[in-house]
Amino acid sequence: MPRGVLAVVAIGLIACIAAALLTTDKSSGSAAQLEYLEETPMPDSKPVAVPGGGGQMQLSDGHIRATGLNVSGYELYWVYSQLNIDAGSPVGSARIRCSIQAPGGTEVAQTPKLRASYPRSSEGLANQEVPEVVLVDFSSHGDELATVEATDLPRRFATESDINLEWPEYVVGKERWEWFLPPGPPKKALVLPFATVWKTTKVPSAKVACALTTSAGSATVRTGGALTKQSEPIAE
Repeated sequence: MPRGVLAVVAIGLIACIAAALLTTDKSSGSAAQLEYLEETPMPDSKPVAVPGGGGQMQLSDGHIRATGLNVSGYELYWVYSQLNIDAGSPVGSARIRCSIQAPGGTEVAQTPKLRASYPRSSEGLANQEVPEVVLVDFSSHGDELATVEATDLPRRFATESDINLEWPEYVVGKERWEWFLPPGPPKKALVLPFATVWKTTKVPSAKVACALTTSAGSATVRTGGALTKQSEPIAE
C-alpha cells in the first residue's frame, strides 16, 4: 500500500477487533486503519548488575513508530521496549517499576475504555491476551476511531508465571507499570515487554526507565529516542 494511504475498515472487521481489545458500543462504527510512516530504534540500555550479585538487567529492542498527521495536526506514535533479566538472578519477590515519558503536550491515546498502554493491570500476567492491533480514539478520514498495529509485541507479556502487574496512578505525559515478581529466581531469562500509543502535535520522542527493587537494594536502567521530524500528513 502506498505511503500515507489508509484503508477504511468495515463494520464487521472492527467488531472483531473490538472484541479482542474490550467490547464497546462505540466500536459499532467504522475505523481508519493507519500505517506507520516513520520509525526509529532506541538504543539498548547499558547492562546493570542485579542487586545481590549474579545476573544483569537491560532494556532492549525499543523503538518509536509514528503514523501520519491528521487534519488537526495530530499523529499517533507507538513506543515499545522490554526489560530483560538474566535467568537465575536474585529477584524473587522483587518489585519493578517502568515508565515511558513523552514530551510536554503529548497524551496517551485512549481505547474505547482504557488508555492505550500494554500490558494492563492484572494478576497472572502471563495469561493476559496480547493484541495484534490497537483501536483508539483518533479522527482520520472522517472516522472517529483508528487502528494501529501492535505486531511487535511478543506472544506473552511475561516469560514467568505468577507475575502480577498494577498501573500506578496516572501522571500526565508519563505512563507507568509496576510488576510484582514471585518468590525465587527466574528459571529462564525474564522478559517483560511494555508499550504505549501516544497522541501528539510534536516530534515523537520518549524516555524509558525501569527500576528494580529487591531486599538487597535497587538498580535502574534507562534509554530513549526521538524521530528527527514529524510525519507527512495522512492522505485524507
